[in-house]
Amino acid sequence: MFRAYNQHRKHHKKGEFRSKQEALVSQALTELGYDIDYEKERFDYYLKRFYTPDFVVKGKHFDFYIEVKGWFPSDARSKLLSVVTHHPTLPLFVALQQPHAKLNKNSKTEVCQWCERFGIAWCPLPIPTEFLEQWVNGSRLTYRAPAATPRTRRASTQKDGSTASAADTTPEQMTLLPPKTNQ
Repeated sequence: MFRAYNQHRKHHKKGEFRSKQEALVSQALTELGYDIDYEKERFDYYLKRFYTPDFVVKGKHFDFYIEVKGWFPSDARSKLLSVVTHHPTLPLFVALQQPHAKLNKNSKTEVCQWCERFGIAWCPLPIPTEFLEQWVNGSRLTYRAPAATPRTRRASTQKDGSTASAADTTPEQMTLLPPKTNQ
């Protein structure tokens, strides 16, 4: 039934990257001198399902995992949430290409806000060097998404005819803080 579909699917050899972003992250990590492995380890997360993070980076105090995401669809979010739920001490962060993208066209929640809500460490792509250094040295930091402010039905119109909204934020307005602890 699926033979015609599977003939056109792109098959990846072991060790090949699944996206250009993964190749760029690998190149950047290698240039910075980090010892990395690509899709080396797997974690079970539901009965006989397995999750393989994109990168394993050798840190000074512990090895940690990086998941690179461009588009972050619902099924990938569910899978990651299940993994984090089953392995709460897993040292993992998600590198997001578009951290301020909406979860879907009808959602007001941004991807970075979703990560923060569920306690998943994240950073924007390209991965900031100081952020990576903190993880290598044993600190499990994450970025903080700007607080969501409710949008009004009508944005205020300025004299020049343009509109302004307080809900628009830029990546420069994000802050880097230790992750929230669930107590």
